[in-house]
Amino acid sequence: MKIARTLRGLSALAGVVAVGLGCSSDLPPQGQVVLHLDTDAPLAGPAPLFDRVLVELFPPGERVTCAGCTRELAVDVAKIRAGTFSFGFVPEPRVVGWIARLRLFRSRGRATPRSSSTIELVGYLPAVLEDGVVRLTATFRTDDVGVPRGTFEAPIVFEERLPEPSAEGTWAPAREVPCERPAPAGASCVPGGAFFMGDPRAAPTSGLEGGEREHLVVLSPFFLDHREVTVADVRASGLAKVDSRGKGLDPVDDVGDAFGACAYSVTEGPNDARPVNCISWRLAREVCRKRGGDLPTEAQLEIIGTARGVSLFPWGDAPPSCTDAVHARQLSRASGGCSTASDLDFDARIVGEAAGSGAIDRSGAIVDVGANLGEWARDTFALDEDPCWAPARLDDPVCENGTAARTLKGGDLLGVPLAYAAVRRWGGDEASPGPKQVGFRCAYPAK
Repeated sequence: MKIARTLRGLSALAGVVAVGLGCSSDLPPQGQVVLHLDTDAPLAGPAPLFDRVLVELFPPGERVTCAGCTRELAVDVAKIRAGTFSFGFVPEPRVVGWIARLRLFRSRGRATPRSSSTIELVGYLPAVLEDGVVRLTATFRTDDVGVPRGTFEAPIVFEERLPEPSAEGTWAPAREVPCERPAPAGASCVPGGAFFMGDPRAAPTSGLEGGEREHLVVLSPFFLDHREVTVADVRASGLAKVDSRGKGLDPVDDVGDAFGACAYSVTEGPNDARPVNCISWRLAREVCRKRGGDLPTEAQLEIIGTARGVSLFPWGDAPPSCTDAVHARQLSRASGGCSTASDLDFDARIVGEAAGSGAIDRSGAIVDVGANLGEWARDTFALDEDPCWAPARLDDPVCENGTAARTLKGGDLLGVPLAYAAVRRWGGDEASPGPKQVGFRCAYPAK
């Protein structure tokens, strides 16, 4: 009889939680706990931090949920703001020891909580009498992401109150922060704020990639070049290195490039409007510093490339068509248009296209973030398990782990998964001319 009554109460959990209601006429007229869910995280707008809640109830002394005691729910922002996103629980009266584990998480294509992008609460559910309602509030604090509050041995005590008013959206680091000065010529402001860097769909295919692990990142505002730096820009900088014959060494001059894959030339030519490639990380950084900026960090490139943590590409999750973004283009006798890795041969010329050639590869005035060339980031290359990327929360991160290898972000779409904006790729050492599919743009401080 005791078990039957408990399951009756838990069956009410299904109907109540699934529609996001609190106590209702669907619940038995017995003593019950109504637990309201609230958070200070922003859940609305184009880039919400979390979108799912997993509710699990555990009987006294158990570490496995009982039948019907688990529900996964889509976050209902309107109900959270109204204080009615809640569930009712009807246990046997005067039974002590029920535990609730609640997880607010970011699904990102996989509907399972992952610790680095989850706020977890493990709390005590009080015993009830034969009638009456105990109303509690469980508040998910964004500062606790990746660090569970409460354990089965030491559960937290939920607050005995209603969430009036809701705390939704009050987490200060997530507020959009504008730039404080005018933008440099040819650049736009990227407002500061919070986003999730990393994506479980960006799983590495070798030991030369990272980006699967998620981090809640808080960025300061910055300016970012509208386009990738061109051949003409690098020549005008006066920083390119040449040999005694005037042949370009860094970036590599196309005159001495056997496969015609490098765009640079020491004199004016047809590639001047193309993004420069075959350039070292070191020289790219020198060019940016001469312009009053620096290479953008991984996080700065990713906040643009993922639409503030929302998608795989700046335009969404769908791989682009040939005209949507600049694929690696095989400009040889074999093909005059888009190509794939399997089509390429040693006679292929793989260079970027003029800025803005991709129809949807843009964020405002900033173009070619997802494709055209991949781009150098300021960071040293590190795998997800490196100490640089261990914390669940990072503020203005830049990885400097003492190694010589530097990171590449974005992609020319030779291989679509490698072009996911969350992927970081090994780009070789900082002094050698870079790969033919890689260029750069510059970032500038906003203060």
